[in-house]
Amino acid sequence: MTRYLLAGAFALGLSAGVAGPANAQSTADPAMNAPDQVAWQFFIQANSRAGGSNSVFETWASDTDTFQPNPQFPTAPTPPSLRRPVLPQVAREGVEAAGGLLPALPPGISDGVTEETRRNKAAFDFIVQNNLYKVSGLKAAFGKSLSFPIDSIEVKANWMPVSAIPAFTNNRVTVAQVPQLYHVNSAGGVQYAMVAMHVISKAVPNWTWATFEHSLNPSRCDILGCRDAFGAQQPFVPSNRAAGQGYPNCAKTPALTAMLNGADIDPVYQNYCLKGSQSDFVDNTGLDIRVGNSVTEEGFVATASCMTCHGRAVWNKNGQPTSQAGFLSFGPNGPIGPLGPLLPTWYWSFTSQPPIFQGKSGLTRTATSADFVWSIPFCAIDDTQTPVQQSNCAGK
Repeated sequence: MTRYLLAGAFALGLSAGVAGPANAQSTADPAMNAPDQVAWQFFIQANSRAGGSNSVFETWASDTDTFQPNPQFPTAPTPPSLRRPVLPQVAREGVEAAGGLLPALPPGISDGVTEETRRNKAAFDFIVQNNLYKVSGLKAAFGKSLSFPIDSIEVKANWMPVSAIPAFTNNRVTVAQVPQLYHVNSAGGVQYAMVAMHVISKAVPNWTWATFEHSLNPSRCDILGCRDAFGAQQPFVPSNRAAGQGYPNCAKTPALTAMLNGADIDPVYQNYCLKGSQSDFVDNTGLDIRVGNSVTEEGFVATASCMTCHGRAVWNKNGQPTSQAGFLSFGPNGPIGPLGPLLPTWYWSFTSQPPIFQGKSGLTRTATSADFVWSIPFCAIDDTQTPVQQSNCAGK
């Protein structure tokens, strides 16, 4: 079975690698109508065995592999390519820029949480073949409409040293128990446990969005609660009144249990829970859809929206990310929801009223969309300078 299954076939439950529920093929447009089911299918695809103790996503290209003068897709599993989590720090910078008071750093940062971003071969090839890994390529692509192929998948994994897990979980596990409960890998001689993962796929034009947390994460359902209409016996878990107290394990439904049992996947992944998924900016009542991971979006879960944030991934005519359209312009308390109706100035300048139709006179493009992929504007190497400036990638 090929390692890189077509996203469209996988979303329809047609992959031979994962046994879907009986109704998987009867659901029309499952990526939109059954997003939690599809989220689990992509999670299983990314985390299936890839030899030894490695999972498939660990055979994919990291930002370090992608954004370099000669990008190379890995030929074998590679250790985690770890960075400090960028979003909590950027959120603090946004508050500071707005004149707000800065709270103490969230405990996860001091506990050694790190992250990495990886993409499958389809996503890697699209970036490389379109020269989107370097500033000269971004300048050449300015003003063009870019769309990743439908079989593209990206993940962001958050890791914590195994030695820090007992304290992080309020001593619900010992160090010796961590390898039995978590996916574990090593980097730089240190063992790390995966505590969270974002998974996105291009199965729909604006990507599918899902975030997973380990069941023992103490703040897993804090603030927003946890929602899983497909895989959890309790589809909605409300937030505790007090933060960081932990939640019961997310008992799996028979449909998800069958899917996991039919996959070639390490049993430790039974301990991970879907926190929530997103396939649109707002629900059918016009309310913003909010999805935030207690680790990845630590400190601003209440205002997190995967689709809105990533929809602002852009660059300007000089091949540089523009702060006007970036996370810094609204910080952790800014607007979420559909992009255009909120602030067209994220992408356009205009001489009169905000444009309603694209052909309106006086409309000038100021930014080009990276098709929701922050790594492109933030990680591209600057090959317009001598010597070439290496990637300034911060894990986005």
